[in-house]
Amino acid sequence: MCACAWRLHVFTAAIVLAAHLIKVLSCGEAGGGPRLTKRYVGLYTGPYFDPTAPNNITTQLGTHAYLPCKVRQLSNKSVSWIRRRDAHILTVDRFTFIADERFQAFLVEATDTWTLQVKYVQARDAGLYECQVGTEPKMSHFVQLNVVVPKIEIVGESELYVKAGTTVSLKCVITQALEEPAYIFWYHNDERVLNYDKSLVEIRMERVAPDTTVGNLIIYSPRREDSGNYSCSPSNLDSASVMLHVLSGEQPAAMQHGNGVTRASPTLAPLLALSSLAARDTLLRLLTIVACTLVFLLMCHDEDEGK
Repeated sequence: MCACAWRLHVFTAAIVLAAHLIKVLSCGEAGGGPRLTKRYVGLYTGPYFDPTAPNNITTQLGTHAYLPCKVRQLSNKSVSWIRRRDAHILTVDRFTFIADERFQAFLVEATDTWTLQVKYVQARDAGLYECQVGTEPKMSHFVQLNVVVPKIEIVGESELYVKAGTTVSLKCVITQALEEPAYIFWYHNDERVLNYDKSLVEIRMERVAPDTTVGNLIIYSPRREDSGNYSCSPSNLDSASVMLHVLSGEQPAAMQHGNGVTRASPTLAPLLALSSLAARDTLLRLLTIVACTLVFLLMCHDEDEGK
C-alpha cells in the first residue's frame, strides 16, 4: 500500500472513530449512562441492508437528489456516505465532512433509512456513492446517481430579422426534462422582460409532452430599440439566446419570410445589416473593385494562353 493510500485509510478510520465516539457520548448523556448494544436473534444477528432499497437513482440537473440506504438492526453502529470517484467521505451519521454544503445526511427512523441529500444537482455529481456501516469488517451498499441534463434551444436561426411593427414570436423549447421548470424568464440584453403591458409583450409557458415544455415570448409592434440579444432562462437550468434585428423602412427583398419573423440567409445577414446609404455606397465600390480585378486577371490569363 502506497503512503498516500495509507494516509487516506488512516484519515478515514479517524473520522469514523471520532463520529462514533461523539455518537456514543451523546447517547450516554441523553440516557444517563452508556448505551447497551442490542442483541438480535434470527437470520441476521447484526446490521444488514434491506434488499428492497433502490440502488439506482435518476434526477434532473438543478433539482435535489435523495440516495437511500436502508439498514436494519443498526444498533449503535455508524453510517458513512462516501463518494467513490475520489474516495471522499461526505457524511458520518448526521455529521458532514465536506465543504460543499449541498451534501447532507439524515435518518428516517420509521424506515431505518439513512438518506444522502444532494441539493441543486450538477452534472459532475453523477456517479457511484457508497453507504458504509461501521462494522468489522465494513459493510457497504452502493447507489448509482444518474443526472439528466435537459436540452434547451430557441427555435429558428441564431439571428432573426423583422420589419418594425411586425409581431415577433420567440419559442424556447426544453426537452428531455424529467420535471417541468417552475418558470421561464426572458431577458433582453441581460434585463428581464416583464409582461405588465400585454398589448406590447406577452409571455406564455406550456407543458406539451411528458418531457417537453415550450415557452413563448411575443413582441407586438417591435421598434428599433427592441433589437438585441434575447435569452430564455428556465429555473435551475442553462439558458439559450437569439439575436433580434428590427429594421425600419422598406423590407429588403432578399430576406425570406416565415411565421411573422423575417429570417435572413446566414451569408447575406452581414450585408443586409448595412442599411444606411453611405454603407451601401461603400459596398458598391468594393464590389466594383473586385469585378475589375477579376476581369483583369482573366485578360492576363487569355494573353498567356495566346503566347
